Amino acid sequence: MNKILSLLRELTNDEFHHQGDKGNIITLQETQKASKCQFVPLKKGPVKTFTLALDKQNNIEIHPLLNSIENLKKKCDYIIFCQKGNTLYVLVVELKSDNSTGWTKQTRAGEMIARYLIGMIENYSGLNLTQVKFRYILFSTQNANKLKGRRKKKITVEAFKYEQDHKLGFFFTRKPCNTTYPNLDIFLR
Repeated sequence: MNKILSLLRELTNDEFHHQGDKGNIITLQETQKASKCQFVPLKKGPVKTFTLALDKQNNIEIHPLLNSIENLKKKCDYIIFCQKGNTLYVLVVELKSDNSTGWTKQTRAGEMIARYLIGMIENYSGLNLTQVKFRYILFSTQNANKLKGRRKKKITVEAFKYEQDHKLGFFFTRKPCNTTYPNLDIFLR
């Protein structure tokens, strides 16, 4: 399983490697200067990770096979690949300020990108990944506003269950941004 993270790092374009995934912490940041959802630090603990930043303001086309049609070329902010035992968790992450409209389409697009990458790596390496779990996470100021008045420590470590989308079946959660999460493992379930 450790090989998949190495292959992802080796075979993906370096320009999409998130420089905020260093040492024992991943710092997610919104690229828009006016954003109220500025950062989300995730402490990794023993979890091995590889993070892609897809929402960079660069000139690289992430969907070169697709025509430029409105609402077609969606992407999420980050894809975090996490190794826990024999399971590869893929955290598809979107950061939003006050308006979270469209986040599910962006994270669904992120899952499709991750599935494509995993499939290409399986084809290249001969690996067969059977235990892959996708989780969608929205970090937003809306979620923080709902939790005002609660102690910060409680916000960051509180146990939760993923909700399941009744129509499409994906698992998701909404969490406040501008908050440090002391253990990435809480998202790996």
